[in-house]
Amino acid sequence: MNKVHKELVKVTGDMTSSKERVKQHVLHPRNSNKKPYRFTLLSVVLTLCVAGFILVQLLEKEKTQTTTWFHETQLDHFERITQMMWPNQNKEFYKEEAYRSYERLVAAYYFAESLGITYTKDELETERKNFVEQMEMLQQSPKNKAFFRGVEPSKYVDVYMEPLLPMYLARTKLYAMYKEKYPTFYAYKGVADIEAIRYFQMNFAEQATAFQKENNIVDRSSTSGTSLVGTVAKVESNIFLFIEGIIPKDLDHMTEKYEQADWYPVLADFPVEQGDYITLHSTETGSIEENGIVRKYGLLNDVEILEPDVTVELDLQNEQEVAEFLQDMPWQTADYMRRPPDYSLQVEGVRIEIWKGYGGSLYLQKIGSGEIKLSSEKAEKLKELLSIEES
Repeated sequence: MNKVHKELVKVTGDMTSSKERVKQHVLHPRNSNKKPYRFTLLSVVLTLCVAGFILVQLLEKEKTQTTTWFHETQLDHFERITQMMWPNQNKEFYKEEAYRSYERLVAAYYFAESLGITYTKDELETERKNFVEQMEMLQQSPKNKAFFRGVEPSKYVDVYMEPLLPMYLARTKLYAMYKEKYPTFYAYKGVADIEAIRYFQMNFAEQATAFQKENNIVDRSSTSGTSLVGTVAKVESNIFLFIEGIIPKDLDHMTEKYEQADWYPVLADFPVEQGDYITLHSTETGSIEENGIVRKYGLLNDVEILEPDVTVELDLQNEQEVAEFLQDMPWQTADYMRRPPDYSLQVEGVRIEIWKGYGGSLYLQKIGSGEIKLSSEKAEKLKELLSIEES
């Protein structure tokens, strides 16, 4: 069974019995005294037409298959890369990481195509030569021998990477486009990847899910990341400065104490303005030093605009008394809450957010200190100090 035949079977299922019936009808038409000869001839013609129609449909489906579906051979390529990068991991880890890398590349290709990005045969040939050279360099290290499993670099590119070359080339051009779109944002490649994945999931989710099920792959990437609540402090070109844990009114009297600030890209589907109170889903954070200044940045895939009054800002008349109550609290490092705080206040110039808990308890988060949970008894005393009346 040749490769094309295997792909056709993958799309249509095993049609051996159907093809055998067509063959018998064509080669050995049944003669019946009850049917005239012209009727038998008509049956043969119709059968040939049906066979031709089936073949055309199979070829069309095979074309769709090779341009939209994943393939085990190329997945194996990514598994080898993953094993080389992260040795001594379990099989599930390698398969999941390999699929994630593979999906990002496929997504970038189709997203680039949707944006009108094209390439020439000469560019494709140059891409192939570059990968052959990279594989030859990789093979020079004895520790990478297992990667090739006895296959020469040029042959490896032919077998495992040939279908991927247009994708790599398209992604390179997509990254160049995003570098121009986000000239001051260090992680522009990450922005391109996120928007490509979003486009891919909107248009090719069924193919991706089918491939994952067929290969027993569990993709946990959708569950990664952190939801943060805060305010857009500044918008510059296609990036914005997000300060976690503050409400819009804090912008009028900001101090350098607010260090939870990161630059994020403005995505086409999620425009923001200065002063917006938002929840964002951050998938990655990092930092880069430019001219002696450290700029922190993050990637995101979702933004929700919140109503400014979703959090009640408390205006303290007894700040000193509240400060004494909170003094020497055993603050613990914790992830930030995934919903807007119910109350917000400033004590000695530091923002404190408060969330209602179960059974009358309260959760407090203090910028720069962490989190603490107050029991219902202590929570009740704090509510009295803050004049919080609950219905």
